[in-house]
Amino acid sequence: MMAYDDIAHNSENPFPGQLFNKPDGPDVYAGCNIDYRGDDVTPEKFMEVLTGTASGKSLQSTSEDNVFIFFSDHGAPGLIAFPASAGVLHKTDMVNTFQTMSDKGMFNKLTFYLEACESGSMFEDLNIPNVYALSAANPTESSWGAYCGRDAIVNGKNINSCLGDLFSVNWMEDAEAVDTTSESLDTAFKTIMTKTTKSDVMQWGDVSFTDDKVAEFVGTLNPDLITSDTDASASAVNVRQVDLDRLYSMYTSATTSADRLVVGEQFQRELASQMAVDLIHTKFIDLVFAGEPFIQEYVRTHKSPPTERECEVFVHNAFQQYSAAQFDANSGFALQFHQIVVNTCGVFKSRYNGVVTPEKTKELVNAVRVAIEGVVV
Repeated sequence: MMAYDDIAHNSENPFPGQLFNKPDGPDVYAGCNIDYRGDDVTPEKFMEVLTGTASGKSLQSTSEDNVFIFFSDHGAPGLIAFPASAGVLHKTDMVNTFQTMSDKGMFNKLTFYLEACESGSMFEDLNIPNVYALSAANPTESSWGAYCGRDAIVNGKNINSCLGDLFSVNWMEDAEAVDTTSESLDTAFKTIMTKTTKSDVMQWGDVSFTDDKVAEFVGTLNPDLITSDTDASASAVNVRQVDLDRLYSMYTSATTSADRLVVGEQFQRELASQMAVDLIHTKFIDLVFAGEPFIQEYVRTHKSPPTERECEVFVHNAFQQYSAAQFDANSGFALQFHQIVVNTCGVFKSRYNGVVTPEKTKELVNAVRVAIEGVVV
């Protein structure tokens, strides 16, 4: 288990040392045995754990074992984010990790559930035998927070945050409500897809074994089946909007002037940060494609697939490095602009004989730096 672990004991948590993922639900932090936390939660460590090479606890499975992986964080076309400044994992590296596991005989069958915006982009063209995946969203759309705002109530207190993510809540509540020894992976997929009404849940990879039972991957749960009569989508919020939505909800529900002033200042800072993200990416486009309005519009609006790993990662890392004072480049809001990076790298590939050279990538990195230096929050 890998978790940044900054929520249970957060000063804003009204229930110190506890976590809840449904209204008036049980404390899901109790009994958690976290193997890697804080700065140890990195893309490199994640890959080492999966390939059995980490210095700490790691997967030591064989060709006779089924492997189940669940990952939840922010995402963008072709990448998933890790906490704080740990960086991102590109789809190329993730697929290579699966291939290494396959080559080493580390699984009989592997199932991966991914909760992130544009999560489908991580699995496009996945063709490794016996690797099956579900994505919370298709390759070009956001995922959604669940049990937000008025529904984020536990023991009469508002958590003032979404309690979960819509796809994740739906698959976990389904697993708790059925006999996993009789439900197939395909039946689970169809149930989760039907309940997740805000994004397109999709299946990827090797679908030849979707008649296998869910229990063969997640195990059997408490025989006293848990059911939920709450609609997790009723108060769902787009992940790209969730930070502002949370602060706005806190502001409108504040009961004293002092509380409103504090939250209002937080809201203004978040809004200024988001406006800086927008402005900096606009300046980046203007710098790279000066005097080319049609190309600029293409880069702003097109949905190119992520295919240029080095260019995309290096440019994203530049945004993360140079923008630290203005915004978090791995935030749910900021990562929606990574499509601009993907599109830009694609244009450069087509312009320069099908290759984005390190020199051209450096030009883009320098444009990021100049764009950010020109914006003050």
